[in-house]
Amino acid sequence: MDTNLYINGFSSFTGDVPAEWFSPYIELRRLRRMEKIVKNTLFCSFQALEQAGLSVQEPKNMGLCIAAGAGSLENTCKFMDSIFEDGDELSSPTAFAGSVHNSTGLALSMHLNIQGPCVTIGQFESSFPAAIMTAVSFLQKGCCEQIVVAVADEVNPVAADYAPKHMDLFRPLLRNVQGPFERFSAALVLGRHPQGARPYQIKSVCMRREKKMNTTPRPICFAQQLVDLLKTNETFSLQDIFCDTQFNLEATPYVKP
Repeated sequence: MDTNLYINGFSSFTGDVPAEWFSPYIELRRLRRMEKIVKNTLFCSFQALEQAGLSVQEPKNMGLCIAAGAGSLENTCKFMDSIFEDGDELSSPTAFAGSVHNSTGLALSMHLNIQGPCVTIGQFESSFPAAIMTAVSFLQKGCCEQIVVAVADEVNPVAADYAPKHMDLFRPLLRNVQGPFERFSAALVLGRHPQGARPYQIKSVCMRREKKMNTTPRPICFAQQLVDLLKTNETFSLQDIFCDTQFNLEATPYVKP
């Protein structure tokens, strides 16, 4: 890499974050109309920023990159149901707004007080690695000094209802056709300089074409693997092959000279 880069904060959560856990970071009334997928991602971002030693309340000229995969499937299904039940003219504008991929990025940039570049990646299995590579590109080009990479994985209510009943049909599409079906969120803070309680230095990161193909959907599995490795506070090398693509990331705990 042309520039030394660091992972200064990280967090992940499986399930739905209890509302009271937000009290150190935000007024709970501001969560009232927020989608569950956004709440979970916001909470992980709060924790990652805190670990990186960054203020949640102060405006920050940092970037934001969202790995959204298929987006907010629950709100998409609600919006489609409202069209079927009430017609085009009376369909739910709230469900539509929540179904848009960029809705998560909008909410995070507002509540995290982020004023730098913001982008949402929606490439299914490739979303998380592509978001990391985009963040690295932003940092190397000097678009920002730090950037939040946030992962948002939603539950597909249709799949959750029908997959256990038709396992053979859904097995090529889902990691676990029997469930449990839970939301997952994660967040990383990448920067051009080390800071925070336990920064990691990225030794190498790349994504390239690979002839070997894996068709099992697992973008969020991969995000959880990375967070688990960061928690060990040890040097690691992570590699994954998916959708005809290979992703490699090597990092080591930063030791101040």
